Amino acid sequence: MQWESRSVIEYTNTLKSGVTYDFAFAEYLSSVNFYELLSEVQVGLAKEGKATLPSGIEVDLSSPGGLLALQLFMENVDATRQAHSGLSRLGLNVEKQLWKNI
Repeated sequence: MQWESRSVIEYTNTLKSGVTYDFAFAEYLSSVNFYELLSEVQVGLAKEGKATLPSGIEVDLSSPGGLLALQLFMENVDATRQAHSGLSRLGLNVEKQLWKNI
């Protein structure tokens, strides 16, 4: 019975911390995702003059609607990157203050 409870606790702790990154790594991941999406769009533009968004929608840049769709998509991607970066920096500041007070 004692071993079973320890294995359950270990399993629960592993699930909680299995996908948790530190704040600096989370900021790095947000930047990497941003630049990967930007690179995919640029490659599509350079090769075909069209960009395929992650949702599968193909955007033609010869039309005003296509330009608007690409602009909205890129603004959304950049806003997401900035939000992740801001949350990571906030977490780093909180962690720094915590260590100062210990």
